[in-house]
Amino acid sequence: MTAIAPVVRTERLVLRPYEESDAPRVLAIHSRLDVIRWLSNPPFVPMPDLEAARTWVREANEREVADPLVAWRAVEVVDTGVVAGSVLVAHLRRIEGGFVGEYQMGWHLHPDSAGHGYATEAAAALAHAAFDAGHSELLIDMYPDNLPSLRVAQRLGADDRGEVPDDPWYGGPGRVLALRPQHLRAAGLEPPTRGEVGAAPGPEETIRTERLVLRRWSAADADALLDLFSRPEVARWSGTGQVMAERQEALDRIARMPERAGPHPAAGVFAVCPHDAASPVGMAVLVPTPSSEGSVRDDLEIGWHLHPDVWGRGYATEAARALVDRARDAGVPHVVAVTHPDNVASQAVCRRLGMTDLGLRDDWYDRTLRAFELLL
Repeated sequence: MTAIAPVVRTERLVLRPYEESDAPRVLAIHSRLDVIRWLSNPPFVPMPDLEAARTWVREANEREVADPLVAWRAVEVVDTGVVAGSVLVAHLRRIEGGFVGEYQMGWHLHPDSAGHGYATEAAAALAHAAFDAGHSELLIDMYPDNLPSLRVAQRLGADDRGEVPDDPWYGGPGRVLALRPQHLRAAGLEPPTRGEVGAAPGPEETIRTERLVLRRWSAADADALLDLFSRPEVARWSGTGQVMAERQEALDRIARMPERAGPHPAAGVFAVCPHDAASPVGMAVLVPTPSSEGSVRDDLEIGWHLHPDVWGRGYATEAARALVDRARDAGVPHVVAVTHPDNVASQAVCRRLGMTDLGLRDDWYDRTLRAFELLL
């Protein structure tokens, strides 16, 4: 047997290990009674705070380390970056006898992600990865009245063993189904194509440095993005210089980020999160730079915007250096940085990165900007 693939991709989803930066979304999901009522025996106790969410993430990852045939995966929606919920392969422990080699498959989603078929798509993809790793059967155990999960299990083609009055794993009445590879095939649920299972092709979605995590933005970060760009001292160096006024503007901007990043596998618009912070404190980008009219350029630009509360800590340089390394590892020949002529703070970051000062240039954004270049 081998370990279950760490990352599994489908057409709409990425199934990946949980990260500490997911803690706010974990809390949003596990603080809801309409979710947790299906996950354990009563009394149902909502998750109380972010520290409990971080503990949940840590323990989920520790289970995978202890047994490579276990997988607790965040279900991230590709189009939005939002973690819809979880899908998992985990130990089943009998009330009498403990763990005797039986594994269960399970899933749960935030209600705002229900109704899109994500649970079926995620469960099928993780089940294929689990069977590839050596599992021959996964049990699906649920409350008898959990009709949404029953419908998912039926769409997977699982063998319904019916209701049991005394569930051997959780106690009380239950409903048990069994899933095997042939069930998925009979249900017409094919495995992800080659290159979608295993380590993600190309650069990783998340970048880690000594003090920071650079990750994709999600709708859950809208308040942090609004707080960042509602500040004149930040907004003046970005785009039109206009402050962001409403949360919907932040949500719209997050939705456009994949388009802004473009098709290059290394490119992205990243939330900058200190290891000890649940919310982003800034933004860092590695994106195509729009050429000015009459100028034909093909450049990737690095850029950054940090919240004033964290200025002076070197986060901008640390984040930018990580993006430089990312571009170099992807075979990008050079990167540029373009700054407002008066933005001396960002120009200092460029110099700390070893970039060459190109002076005032009109090659990008149809504006005169102070430009820097770094050959990789």
